Amino acid sequence: MTATIGRRTQAERSAATVAALVEATIEAIGEVGYHGASLGEISKRAGISKGAIFRHFDSRTDLVVAAANEVRHRHIRSAAEVIRPENRTGPIDLVELMVRVRGQIRHRTNAVWFELLVAARTEADLRERLEPVARALLAEVEELAVAALSPALPADMARLLATSLIHMFDGEAIFRSTYPRPELEESRITHIAGAFDRLSGATEPVSGSGS
Repeated sequence: MTATIGRRTQAERSAATVAALVEATIEAIGEVGYHGASLGEISKRAGISKGAIFRHFDSRTDLVVAAANEVRHRHIRSAAEVIRPENRTGPIDLVELMVRVRGQIRHRTNAVWFELLVAARTEADLRERLEPVARALLAEVEELAVAALSPALPADMARLLATSLIHMFDGEAIFRSTYPRPELEESRITHIAGAFDRLSGATEPVSGSGS
């Protein structure tokens, strides 16, 4: 019994260390960028020696990919909360959904995705390791969209909407740090919601706008 408790405690300590390293990696990439997030920077933020990192991760890339996966899981948990029946009183309002998606994409943790996607353009190993994470994220987002918008939108239209919104709001989030255009932001959401109403041929507007 004592040995079992000891093993469980060791596993818990290991899990806590991994969680601290992943969180420190997310914070470091978000604040100082992918190239600035060295193992020394990460270990300092986590309060864990650089050498101890290699007891849990074989390389910096392994740690970075673990951080990317954690950001993915956080996004999906946040998106799932929006569509839970107990968290809403009626059908999904597309305008409200887009506002929430935009807010999540502008969250500071999403800067990790931007940093890693840009770095992966020229780093083949990182690109290869990130591809399944990105693919899984988009697949999960698309399925959430199907669940949220059915039957107002057909499944293929819901998937198209989901990925289109992500790419649009990603670009908006990147540009707004250098060239913000707040006067277009609200009208963009309203007009896109109306466009999808018309494209889908919905008898009732998905946007909840009544138009």
